[in-house]
Amino acid sequence: MKPETRRRLLTLWLPVTLAFVVVIAAWATLITIASKNPVEMIEVEKSTVEK
Repeated sequence: MKPETRRRLLTLWLPVTLAFVVVIAAWATLITIASKNPVEMIEVEKSTVEK
């Protein structure tokens, strides 16, 4: 493989790889925050509808 082609492939794959790393880090952060702050359960009362 020519050095020019190799350099071109690196410049193409580097941003793609970095984008995937950023997305994975963002998901990991969101999941960590969500696991530390669980949703509070709210009880819903059932009402009877009279006809």
